[in-house]
Amino acid sequence: MLQDIYKKIVKIFDIESDSNKTAAIEQINSDVYLRGSNIVYLVCSALIASVGLDVSSPAVIIGAMLISPLMSPILGIGLSLGIHDRENFIISLRAFFLSIVISLLVSFIYFLVTPFGNPTAELLSRIKPTALDIIIAFFGGIAGIVAISRSKIAAALPGVAIATALMPPVCTAGFGLATGRFDYFIGAIYLFFINAVFISFSSYIVVKYLKFPLKIYLDRKRNIRAKIIISFFVFLVAVPSFFIFYYVIKDVRINKNIEKFVNQTVQTENTKVIEWKYLALPGDQSELNIYVVGDKISKGRLDTLNNLLKEIVENKSKINLTQMSDEKGLVYLKNELKTDMLSTVKLIQKSNEMQEKEIKEKISANDSLLLINISKDLKIFYPELSDVGFAENYLNTSQEKDSTLNRNIPIITLNWNKKISSSKINSYSQNIYSYIKEKTKADSVIIVNLK
Repeated sequence: MLQDIYKKIVKIFDIESDSNKTAAIEQINSDVYLRGSNIVYLVCSALIASVGLDVSSPAVIIGAMLISPLMSPILGIGLSLGIHDRENFIISLRAFFLSIVISLLVSFIYFLVTPFGNPTAELLSRIKPTALDIIIAFFGGIAGIVAISRSKIAAALPGVAIATALMPPVCTAGFGLATGRFDYFIGAIYLFFINAVFISFSSYIVVKYLKFPLKIYLDRKRNIRAKIIISFFVFLVAVPSFFIFYYVIKDVRINKNIEKFVNQTVQTENTKVIEWKYLALPGDQSELNIYVVGDKISKGRLDTLNNLLKEIVENKSKINLTQMSDEKGLVYLKNELKTDMLSTVKLIQKSNEMQEKEIKEKISANDSLLLINISKDLKIFYPELSDVGFAENYLNTSQEKDSTLNRNIPIITLNWNKKISSSKINSYSQNIYSYIKEKTKADSVIIVNLK
């Protein structure tokens, strides 16, 4: 009975009966050469992946993965090791490193001249490889070599190309080189080599399992030595990812605990947390920066919060509290405003090739969006505000008919809760006036208070 069940399971997972080993060897060996159409595919894939990473578009990145020819030399390395084909191993290895150089060069040039060039979510997701990437690469490699070894090429190959994601990490490394962020380069290249090594390793295992015909027979000693070298290299590549994975899991756990601590302990009905940042410092120390609005947190309560935090993070931790109602909070807001305006200035400088009319239209659109964001911020900083309205008012201070509108005076309408006192409204209005004027760089601001 058990034997019959075992035979049925073996039959279900049988991948040898419908395999075409000779055709698989011929196809892999013919695809490893980096010439003609493969060069075109490689350059196009690297360029498309770079654009997708730059604008954080998963759909574009997937398109780059589908046309990337990087899988062929990687499978060629695994196949050559499995059948002891020294000649094709050297060819595959040469094509592999040449592909990396070309892809890096294309992405480096792109990110050197792109008008964007800022880290995006897609870029950031490829600079910290973990043990999970090993699993993806290993089983992706198995699916790839099994698909190619079928009598008919399986429909799984496009999915394998997407799952193993070979081109995006190389282009992320190109971004690191172009922008001088060498931590990005190291992390992304390491991710790429994890993918490449474990795809090759899994294809080597499948080739051995399916008993592909050997090109050269190795004696027992040489065969054992080759296996030891392969195992050592795989181990060497894998070990750092497990350490990274451990620290990633640890950070995730700490951040979840801190988020729970902030939401349930720091935040109250009258004190709202608008932002928090946890920073791990050298020497088993850390700090938690919290930005709040509402009722002021007393020193006694802050000491209690510090003691509770130490129990959560299990190190020498400290809370740096920034309350928007005090001088420290205003300094924080001013620094944030300066950062925002600096980013806007850089964007305008990069757009200096646009015509004057297009620039004015873009600035006007940005001003409208800025005022919308300001209205949202004001409702957070001042809970007594029930509604915020705004309008843009441009005045021509010149006497000439064709002169440009050169005075920008935003009109802000503040609809306050009826319970708030007039003295508080006047006090708040002065702070809001300074905030809006600095945020918009307007010549003046007109504030209309309604109650």
